[in-house]
Amino acid sequence: MRGNNKKIAALVFVVCLLGLGLFAWERVLQPSPHFHFVDLAHSFMSGRLDTDSPRRSKRDFKKAKAGDYPAGYSEAVTRQTTHFNGSSRGWNDWSSYRILTLKSGQELRGVFPWFDKKDDPRKNEFHSLDGNLYRIDCAREVKGGCHGKGPGQVKYYVSFPPFPGVLMMPAAAIWHYNVNDVWFTLLFAALNGVLIFLLLQYLAATGHSRRSLSDNLWLTALFVFGTVHFFSSVRGEVWFTALIVGVTINLLALYCMVDLKRPILAGLLVGLGLATRTPLVFVSVLVALLALFPQGKFRRDDWGGTFATLLKFALPVALCLVVLMLYNDARFDDPFEFGHSYLLEGRRDAVRRHGLMSSWFLGPNLSAAFLNPPVITFDSWPPLRITRHGLGLIWTTPVLVLLFWSPNRSWLFKALLITALAVALPGLFYQNTGWEQFGYRFGLDWLPLLVLAFAVGGRPLTRGVKTLILLGIGVNALGAVTFGRFGALYY
Repeated sequence: MRGNNKKIAALVFVVCLLGLGLFAWERVLQPSPHFHFVDLAHSFMSGRLDTDSPRRSKRDFKKAKAGDYPAGYSEAVTRQTTHFNGSSRGWNDWSSYRILTLKSGQELRGVFPWFDKKDDPRKNEFHSLDGNLYRIDCAREVKGGCHGKGPGQVKYYVSFPPFPGVLMMPAAAIWHYNVNDVWFTLLFAALNGVLIFLLLQYLAATGHSRRSLSDNLWLTALFVFGTVHFFSSVRGEVWFTALIVGVTINLLALYCMVDLKRPILAGLLVGLGLATRTPLVFVSVLVALLALFPQGKFRRDDWGGTFATLLKFALPVALCLVVLMLYNDARFDDPFEFGHSYLLEGRRDAVRRHGLMSSWFLGPNLSAAFLNPPVITFDSWPPLRITRHGLGLIWTTPVLVLLFWSPNRSWLFKALLITALAVALPGLFYQNTGWEQFGYRFGLDWLPLLVLAFAVGGRPLTRGVKTLILLGIGVNALGAVTFGRFGALYY
């Protein structure tokens, strides 16, 4: 059976790569415009944590000589700063803060969150990296740094957790800025198909589920093509690359967690998940549930073995956390700040009003995650319209609603759902719904857990269930084709 699984897994990889590549279509021919991770890889290889890229424009390369910039750099900047119609656009989702030199000689680092509000009394508020609040009149008190984009005026960083950038370093060392992040993402997405198939087969082989090979292939197709994994896989781009790589790490971690046989490796993978998508650290809840509540009841014996297992798991997680804290502190003087607070120099309205996390965001995020419907209208063309906040889960993957009627509610089934909730909660309180998207892309952090719970839950894959799976594949195929290509469909 193991050898047969390997052959089928290889076939799954090929089918997923070809299928996803077909929907990526013209995108495979060049890197995406949003090359944050390639840029981060180059910064690391240059011994830097910051970047100069957001200072650049097409004009900078008109008089450049061969060798002035790495291969592909001018093309990368041009793609980033130019719309498909040839018009100019700004730099999207790069963190930055200002370096002010006061006339007194004092240097301050931070942001003016309300600087764009001319009539707002908070216009002169300067929030420094060390947490202090200043009121600064740029015209009277500042020698330099209030305006401009020079190296002594602004520091730029990639705000996304760094592990995907680390993974890109070998390719960046060879191809520099010509690294094709579309292919990079496609390969990880196809690998996700293999990993979830093998994990489903493992659950069946160990008695956690009673799914047949045919069932597990259906559920593999469900995850790869019948969820937001589909449209997220075919784009490249920093946001989607992080999510797809996060799924890969998450699936590997879950494989190591299910029977608690590889706690050290599971902990390392969770730590790397944290360094890719921060909510993935909450997959740790599954280890705690399985270790402390065997068969769903509080453990009453073998505390020595349980403590050893939890310690083996926790140490690599803690090590990765410490490395990330040092990384963040070196950039923003805050071990817990990846840089999202400093997007647009801290001027994102939702963030400056409510912070990165708040119950203010719960309602819109719940709607985006689960409920947002498509709109049918006959007042304009096309008659189908989709919000850029994304369709909810009941529209993108309707078959997962049947989780509520699962016949086999084993302890693993319940533990997977509890863990999914733990992973989902940070995103539901986050300042961003995921805009722009076809479906709720942050769901990729917890969708693997729901698909595994569906497998363990044992609901038979009847003709009706398979019809719902196919419906989800059709809906997500629409997203894979249209998102980023047919703007008139989205509002």
